[in-house]
Amino acid sequence: MKNQIFEREHQINYYECDANKQLTISMLVNVMMQVSGEQSHELGVGDEELAKKGLAWIVLQYAVDIKHIPTAHQKIKITTQALSYNKLFCYREFHVYDETGTLCVTAKSTFALLNFEKRKMVRIQEETVAPFQAPFSKKLVRTPKPEKVVEEQFTENEYRVRYLDIDTNLHVNNSKYLDWAIDTLDYDFLTTHKLTHLNIKFEKEVYYGNQINSQMSLFENEEGEIISAHRIMTGDVVNSEASMTWKKNGEESNR
Repeated sequence: MKNQIFEREHQINYYECDANKQLTISMLVNVMMQVSGEQSHELGVGDEELAKKGLAWIVLQYAVDIKHIPTAHQKIKITTQALSYNKLFCYREFHVYDETGTLCVTAKSTFALLNFEKRKMVRIQEETVAPFQAPFSKKLVRTPKPEKVVEEQFTENEYRVRYLDIDTNLHVNNSKYLDWAIDTLDYDFLTTHKLTHLNIKFEKEVYYGNQINSQMSLFENEEGEIISAHRIMTGDVVNSEASMTWKKNGEESNR
């Protein structure tokens, strides 16, 4: 059987965009997660059904390549499909097309099942993934790790986790990590540069009331691309690491 491909259209609202009128990376992730959630629901294995078993999907990592970001009031199309799964992980791919039908974003993600009460990962259940028609593979898909923050060079911002940062899994929503990471970059940088690649890995959950530090260091690679390395910390615990690749506005992306 062939993997199920699912698609949805989305009208970009102005409140989903930044000062450049571009869809923010956190909202892009939210839209993609909404589409994958709708596919799960239509296949009868949505959040409500998983909750009856005391389970919930969690995302462990995203790798996102961006040719260009859609802007306010455009209508985009998002397609997604489950690629494969093994005993512990499920792998999913997303494509985002702008209103001309041009591919603008490609993303791959790694999911796992969480035992809601024990807050621990559990083995993937056959009946949960079967409707997606994705093949079982013993092979682990190894997404490269994000770049590391340079210890002697990072800057940091401090935040307290608010009620509205928490999602229905009772931990900080994935998109909030991206907001905290982006916020370490200044206004002039963000309005003169565009994001071309994101790699973010989630390590430990963050909960309501936690005090977190968002740390960032910036450097230029051999190709002349600017890399921002990010780390979200609670005390001495690393909760998430990410790296982002940037180019100045007007420069073409090689990805």
